[in-house]
Amino acid sequence: MEPVRLGLHPLLRNAAEGRAAGWWSAAGIFLSCVALETLGAVSASGLTAGYATKGASPTAVFVSPMPVLVADLVLLAIAIGAVSANAINVYSGALSFLALGIKAQVDKLRAVVAVVFGVVGFAVAYTALADAGKKYEGFLLVISYWIGPWLAVVFTDQLLRRGHRVDGFLFDRGHNPFAGWVAMAVGAGVSIWLFANQYGTYVGPVPGAHPAFGDITFEAGFVLAGLLYAALFLLQRDRTDKALVIPG
Repeated sequence: MEPVRLGLHPLLRNAAEGRAAGWWSAAGIFLSCVALETLGAVSASGLTAGYATKGASPTAVFVSPMPVLVADLVLLAIAIGAVSANAINVYSGALSFLALGIKAQVDKLRAVVAVVFGVVGFAVAYTALADAGKKYEGFLLVISYWIGPWLAVVFTDQLLRRGHRVDGFLFDRGHNPFAGWVAMAVGAGVSIWLFANQYGTYVGPVPGAHPAFGDITFEAGFVLAGLLYAALFLLQRDRTDKALVIPG
């Protein structure tokens, strides 16, 4: 008699596989970030260890503690990695733009939008070559200004929708909730106004009055957007499974 083989229910199996994918992705990001941040800390320590000379470029300071071969390989990896990462960013940005409902009778519209965004990004980056180190730091702060509120909306939505299906929203052309973008816009706007510190370009009231406070726009935007989204979520029609549109 053939033995009975017991297995996980498909839903449980999918959930288990989803958790595994999440943990492995998180581990990969964590380990790679720790490695890069450690390398950055080691390079920065060269400023106090006599590796850097006055007037040296940020690139020279970064690779100064390394042997020549290692330095060349590191710079090559950074160049290739930057191109690869930005190719994904430009394409995903183009898709996000098209997801706004933009309609145009243009063949290969995704490629056209990606090229346009790539050209705009190149122009903006080219204008920042002068004093690149300071401007790049400001650019990273600007990224954190919107990432904080965005993450808050995503995490809060996942928390409030736990145990409910959300796949049907992918097929619902009428699905256009307001809570997410309102919470993100308000959270980003208020936190930037109060806490941003762009070193002379714009300094918010809090770091202006208390410089030691630093730039906590990311944290403030995260908290504000999360709380606002939780409140606005109750006003949306799509907060239950009954609002889903499932094909078939």
